[in-house]
Amino acid sequence: MNLSRSPHIITIDVPSQTSTRIELYIWNTGSQPPSPQYTLSKKIPSSNNISTYYNISPYTQEYYNFTTFQNIYNTYDTAISTNFVVQYVVEKFKTIGGVETTAGTETGEFMNGYGYYMEGANPVGFTNVGLDEGTYFYNYDSDLPTSQANAMAGTIDVNFTDVNEFIRYTNLRTGVVTNIAFSTLGLRTFPRVHDSNLADGNKTELIRGASLRWTGTFKSQCEPKYQPVIIDFVNKYGSWSRIFFQKAKKRSINVKTDNYKINPATIPYSQTAQGQVKEFNTTGTETIKLNTGWVNDNYSEYLQQLLLSEKVTLLDYETDTQYTPVNVKTKSLEKQTGLNNGMMNYSLDFEFAFDMINNVV
Repeated sequence: MNLSRSPHIITIDVPSQTSTRIELYIWNTGSQPPSPQYTLSKKIPSSNNISTYYNISPYTQEYYNFTTFQNIYNTYDTAISTNFVVQYVVEKFKTIGGVETTAGTETGEFMNGYGYYMEGANPVGFTNVGLDEGTYFYNYDSDLPTSQANAMAGTIDVNFTDVNEFIRYTNLRTGVVTNIAFSTLGLRTFPRVHDSNLADGNKTELIRGASLRWTGTFKSQCEPKYQPVIIDFVNKYGSWSRIFFQKAKKRSINVKTDNYKINPATIPYSQTAQGQVKEFNTTGTETIKLNTGWVNDNYSEYLQQLLLSEKVTLLDYETDTQYTPVNVKTKSLEKQTGLNNGMMNYSLDFEFAFDMINNVV
């Protein structure tokens, strides 16, 4: 699995080549299109440096559509949305002695993730699960309806590559084990928490035969005072991730306006009710400050991926039942540890990604 937000380099290096060309086919659904979306060509830099390189990652980013979120909690082994995955074929060509011939074909898939610099060139996306191993928290309150938190622990995307793989859920209180098989090799979506374990939480594992491939622990928390806010974002693997902000929240509005001085209606000036300064182009945006509540050490990496995400949504049932697009306004974050900070709470600011006044034309 390749990552669209980091370079993916196509190299053509054939002895005696003088120039190269690639045809790039990109699609989400169906089969390969009949014609390439992009055709790129290069001449070799010099006779003693004949390699040519093409970074195809930027061409894939326009094909994603993250306007929907698979918010499943009791459906298993679901096909990942084709809006989240881009398929590609690269036909490579070389020219030697004025004659162009094929230089091979590369096929694969992209998701809208990224690799870190220290991971080196052509970082590979997840091979098992599109979420880092660790312990995560979600809200559970038996007094709330299913739609408002109890069934919203989130999902994981799993890349099945072997027929002997399956997902195992282990209840954290009772130890009851539930195994779920998959139907098709490739990317499938599963709930983080089995619907029978929502009150207790569970350990979720990817098993291959007798070996453990991935594990994540998902613990329920009951917040008795505040209505939790859900933040969904596309993480470093290109998968949707979910963070519950359990504690106090504060909303603010920011208003911008232009103004000019007006001429009096009569001279000499007599209409004091008219005023002297007129405002126009008044617009407003809303921001919200959220607090995670007490979390563990691995949340620093989790929140780092949130800050680096280009797609973030917010769900606050106190004001709306829709997923609302937001931008992360916080641009720096101290990474806390239990050793240095003891109890850890993170406070982040978000700005709603639209003006309060509908001015879309």
